[in-house]
Amino acid sequence: MQNATAARQQGQSDLATQIRDQVHQQVQEAQRAALEAQRAVGEATAQQPGGQTILIPPAPPGQMDMLPPQVFDIVLFFFITVAVIIIGLPIARALGRRLDRKPYKQALDPGITSQLQRIENTVESMSIEIERISEAQRYMARLQAEHSEPASLPRNDAR
Repeated sequence: MQNATAARQQGQSDLATQIRDQVHQQVQEAQRAALEAQRAVGEATAQQPGGQTILIPPAPPGQMDMLPPQVFDIVLFFFITVAVIIIGLPIARALGRRLDRKPYKQALDPGITSQLQRIENTVESMSIEIERISEAQRYMARLQAEHSEPASLPRNDAR
């Protein structure tokens, strides 16, 4: 029984080795075909109308498809950021407008309200008193002007 299990494991490892070799050969053939296709495209597109041919050397095999593993993460985060901006910006603007529309009223303390009322009454009474003082001053100035008018001097018309 151990021989059968060992033979089965040996057969599986041989099969895995054969499959690995075939895959490796197929990858090499695909790389050669891609290299030939790149050369053909480079030669076809490099011909100028004046008859000159400019040869563009193809990239070494295997270097065209090598991207750093962080590229996927960067692209993913970019698209997530764009989606958040597209969705989040209108929501933020709507919330801002809603907050701007609501008037912000703060309830005043009743003590402050009564104090403001007293100050208002005091200012009104002071303004009335100042008006009376200014009226009295105008009256006194007019009286002084009437009493101290100089006698009119005769005109000297003879020259």
